[in-house]
Amino acid sequence: MPAEFDFIDWLRRRQKPSALVQLPAGDDLAVVNWPAANLLLVGVDQVLDGVHFDSAVHSPRAIGRKVMNRNLSDCAAMACLPAAAVVAAGLPLGCSIDYAKELYLGMEEAGGQFGCEIIGGDTGSWPGKLALSVTILGRSAGIAPITRSGAKAGDQIYLTGKLGGSILGRHMTFRPRIDQARAIASRFTVTAMIDLSDGLSRDLAHICGQSHLAAHLESAKIPIHEDAIELFKRDGIPPLDHALNDGEDHELLFTSPNEIPADLATRIGIMAEGSAITLDNHPLPPRGWQHQL
Repeated sequence: MPAEFDFIDWLRRRQKPSALVQLPAGDDLAVVNWPAANLLLVGVDQVLDGVHFDSAVHSPRAIGRKVMNRNLSDCAAMACLPAAAVVAAGLPLGCSIDYAKELYLGMEEAGGQFGCEIIGGDTGSWPGKLALSVTILGRSAGIAPITRSGAKAGDQIYLTGKLGGSILGRHMTFRPRIDQARAIASRFTVTAMIDLSDGLSRDLAHICGQSHLAAHLESAKIPIHEDAIELFKRDGIPPLDHALNDGEDHELLFTSPNEIPADLATRIGIMAEGSAITLDNHPLPPRGWQHQL
């Protein structure tokens, strides 16, 4: 990338010390004043051109927002607050500084909505497509982290929002459900939770597998997004199938023994002893997104 150090200097000027970040980007490591009362949660996610976005179609700012929002959605899945992020960018040869700045500004905008600062990272260029990776630091902030393994038989299965058809645009524009996760977890007992990045059928299988339980869903109660109906008109796949199996809805799927108000989440089923996942008493195999290795 031309004038790499000009870009790095621009990044340094955008990152300022704060109460949390004693020393931001500019040295080999950032220095963070971590609150003693908080647990540290760490995760990493990446987006790849041709898999998670299309650089020929999507703007660099939209791409930047998406890579940050994917990580922020992981914070929502464990009901923690995002605190800071570190970014690594593999830029295509010939990528302009203006394009790189737009990528960064997209990430900065997304993180800024939740007080999540970018405190460092790395950039490089190579002959491949654009690849971005974000490592996120989250803090528990008074709520114990919610895992995928705590569901109990008899817990109700709940879902925020509607599902299906995200490929029509929502896969690039979703808002992480951090506020909802914190609100629900602070008022009710949440035994397991996950964000729906790979599809309801596949992500529910993660909760079942790690909690060693079965799950029974009711098709009539699964909220179907209008995009799933529109996609059905184009591809002939029933809207319910899109709701069950499309990826990147980034809604929250969680279990609870409590009755959650309908304005916070929709009850779609129940956890039970066993290992099978069923829909209306018929087997439901996981058919969401899965990367091929």
